[in-house]
Amino acid sequence: MIRHIHVTAVFILVIESTFGLEPPQDVKMVESDLLWKPPSDDQVLYSLQYKLNFKSEDEWLNVSSHIGTKLKSFKITPEFYGAVFRVRSEKENHISEWQYSNPVQCVNVKSCVPVINLNVKPEIVYLTMTHMDESLEEEYGINVEFNVSYWKKDNRGYPEVRSIIIHKNEDIDNLEPGQIYCFQAEYLLFENPYGNPSKEKCEIIPERPEAVKRRVFLYSILATLSVSAMCGVCIFVLFKHHKKVKELLQPLHLEIPDHYLEVLYNGFPLEACPSPSSQSLRSYDMITVMENSNVEQNCQKEEQEKRYLT
Repeated sequence: MIRHIHVTAVFILVIESTFGLEPPQDVKMVESDLLWKPPSDDQVLYSLQYKLNFKSEDEWLNVSSHIGTKLKSFKITPEFYGAVFRVRSEKENHISEWQYSNPVQCVNVKSCVPVINLNVKPEIVYLTMTHMDESLEEEYGINVEFNVSYWKKDNRGYPEVRSIIIHKNEDIDNLEPGQIYCFQAEYLLFENPYGNPSKEKCEIIPERPEAVKRRVFLYSILATLSVSAMCGVCIFVLFKHHKKVKELLQPLHLEIPDHYLEVLYNGFPLEACPSPSSQSLRSYDMITVMENSNVEQNCQKEEQEKRYLT
């Protein structure tokens, strides 16, 4: 039992010797500055760490300019938006417990942008503005406004930019249907620009359903009139120049030469068949003799048929 008491006492002494320092006091952010008050001992040093997302399991990172230093403040820059800081006291081998800050919000950095939400309807846009967080509105109330710029996207030249100042919601009407309109917003704090402008957000403005029906109706009337006019022109041309049109529609008359007609009606002329006595037969040309004899027989038959017919 006495042994357990001794071990516990030693452990408590070790803890007290390690964390015996008083931690920094009143850790807070004032606009873009992280501040803390020193403990009663003015000879202590301070180390500062941060984590970009306090709820994540990421490791704490050292702020290189605030490790073992006597500095009692830190300037918050835009890249630390959403981060949480912690600071502790250090003296020789003794350290204090960590003291944590609140997350960095828009009120602490001048880099926040408004969030634009567009609800596009025919010839009108319903504009709703929101914040990245509520710190600006909680801190400054109605002194926070939005300067909204919008313009019709036109590649032919510089667009005409219009601006309105709103607190939250606004309806923008009388927009040209079928055109692309772009919107951009920035904060106004006490009527002065604050933070960065938002990204451009562009939408096509649709037409009203009755306008679409009216256009289709007009196009159908124009098409009907065009077809009627074309038919009228065709009828006029046929009535005015019906003789020429009739000539054009008649089949072509081809003049066939007489010698072609003679061949078509009378057939091919028969040539005089050669006489066997007029041909000189040679012993080495038996094939030619046989062919000539066949030709002679055919010619004789044709002459006999022709005499019979006459």
